[in-house]
Formats: sequence, C-alpha cells, structure tokens
Amino acid sequence: MQPTELSGYAAEVFERHRIDDAIWDGFIARSPQGAPYGLSWYLDVVWPGWQGIAVFHNGKMLAVMPLRISRKYWVSYLFTPRFCQYTGIFFGEVEKKNATQTLALKKRLVSTILDHIPKEVKVLNLNFAPEFDYPLPFHWAGWELHVRYSYWLDNQEDKEQIFRNFDERTRTYINKARKSGLAVSQVQDVDDIIRLAGERKAYPLDSSLLRSLWQAFREQKTGTALEVRDGQGRLHAGLIYQRFGHKIIHLFSAFDPEVGQLGGMSLAIWTSIEQAGPEVRAIDFEGSMLEPVENFFRGFGTRPVAYLQIRKNTFPKPLRWLLGK
Repeated sequence: MQPTELSGYAAEVFERHRIDDAIWDGFIARSPQGAPYGLSWYLDVVWPGWQGIAVFHNGKMLAVMPLRISRKYWVSYLFTPRFCQYTGIFFGEVEKKNATQTLALKKRLVSTILDHIPKEVKVLNLNFAPEFDYPLPFHWAGWELHVRYSYWLDNQEDKEQIFRNFDERTRTYINKARKSGLAVSQVQDVDDIIRLAGERKAYPLDSSLLRSLWQAFREQKTGTALEVRDGQGRLHAGLIYQRFGHKIIHLFSAFDPEVGQLGGMSLAIWTSIEQAGPEVRAIDFEGSMLEPVENFFRGFGTRPVAYLQIRKNTFPKPLRWLLGK
C-alpha cells in the first residue's frame, strides 16, 4: 500500500483490493481516532466495496479516510454506515514541535482528503470520532458541523465504587432483577436477541447485517453477547458489545418492554461493566440524542462525550426541499 509519488505530500484513493489489511488495521489501531469501525474486516461487513483515501509524506502514511459512494436513482451519496458510530478521518503521527506546526499539518491533511472526495457525491453525512479535533477545513468548504453525544463510563477496578456511583433508580433496577431471579448468561448465538429487537418494531433493523457482524466478531474474538432470562426461560434483555484497545463498546441491545420494570436491561449493562478487566479504561455506551435514552445511560454514572456529525448537501435549495433533505 504505497503512493505513486514517494516524495513530498501525496494522496491517493485506494480501491479495496489495493489496501493491505495489516498496514491499514495497524494504522487504525495506533490512531488517536482509532475505533473498530475503521478496521478493514469491520468495513468489509458494513461497507462492502469500500475504498480508502490515504495521505502520505515521503512515503509515510499520515491520515486515512474510508468511504463508499452509494447511489440511489441519480443521486450519489456518502453516509456513515449502519452499526458504525463514526468513521471519518483517522490521523497517524502528526504531533510536531509545537502546536502551530501540528495544526498546520492537520489543516493540510484534512484539506487534502477533502480534495479527494469525489465531486459526484451530492449528499454527505459523516460522523467523526470524538478525538477528531480539526474540522475547520470542512466548515470553510461549506460543510455543516453538528455536535452529537455518546456516553462513556470511566472504568475502575473497584466495581463496588462504580455501583455506588449509579443513581438510586439504576441500583434499584439491578437489585430488583437479581431478587426476581433473572440470570445473565454469555451466548454464542444472537438470533434470540435480534428477534427480541424485531418484535419491538421501534426502528428498522437490518438483522442480516447484524448477524454478519456478529460472525465477524466471533472470528476476530472481539465480541460478547449477553442474555438475561427468568426462571421460565423468557428472554428479558440482550446486549452485544465489542472490545477495541482499552475500550468496551456497547453495539446493540434489546429488551422486552412488557417485563422491563424488572430491570433486565440494567442487569445486562451492569454485568458488562463487572466483566471489564483492569485493561479497560472506558465503556462506551454509544449514544442517542433522545432524552429518555440519555436519562437511562446517565443513571450508570456515564459522562457525555461530544463528537461531530459533518454534513453537506450540494443540491440547490428548492431541490433539497423537494427531496426532503
């Protein structure tokens, strides 16, 4: 995975077959913006046929951005894929002698990547990692910057202290779940969890994509699935999470609202926290901008973590209105 030009700054768009998985994944793992959503095997599942923009300096890769252009009718668009909290730009080693030099380099890298996003794309909507800290070139190029929030829990070895930091309602739900005889088990098959989510019909669910992603988790040995059942075998809640570096990321959950008052979902989350070893620094609940969801997550002592959703729509305003964009 080498640029055509080996001197000075150079950028290229690499088709999937030209991307070396070991080089790409190693870069993502070391990046300050590193996240599982940027790994080659993860992208192969959620964004088949993806490409990668890479920026080099004297042959050394300094920044990358995965992307896949989709088309519907006559419109080309670029959206963050499902089951990816964010993708966006990943930096490599860009720290210079002082802050001025570092910002100048980031400006050059971001601007270069912007120049290589295909001009045919009319609608763009991308989420960027919380650690992505230089979005100004997007703003100058006419993109809209919107703040969104995830929720993180700082892990510690003293689990009893974590539990004490929960609000009273959350502790009550967990204790109620235990007293009701609910039991948590780790499972290898997530079909029942997916089926439970589908029964709620609260949102469209791509169950085949989630199953494929879970299979990839098993192959990579990065995923865990928990089920919470009562003594009669009824599934109350399920949680799928993955590990990346020093983080645990809650990817997907489902619960039965008819028995939700018994605290099955709270017990599943608490179990994932209990299972987090000392190498885990943070547990990412992912997030939602919905107030009830924020209220639920905040009960676990989480803190809001801001990240950017960056958008652009190049259609004229009248056509944008007709398209509902």
